[in-house]
Amino acid sequence: MRDAPGPVRAKQVVPRIGLPAETSKIEGVRSKLKRLVERGWLDEDTPGLFAPPRAQATGSSKSP
Repeated sequence: MRDAPGPVRAKQVVPRIGLPAETSKIEGVRSKLKRLVERGWLDEDTPGLFAPPRAQATGSSKSP
């Protein structure tokens, strides 16, 4: 993901990780990428386009 010039689709990720470009493999990878989005490891600004997460603010609004 970090080496890509921009957001990528699951269809582009599949061959890069050594899987055959079959519909079932693409759908499985897409599902895993969406799970990574839910966990905050990836961003999906446009449906189907995945990218590394943007830098988050380091400040916290919580007080001790």
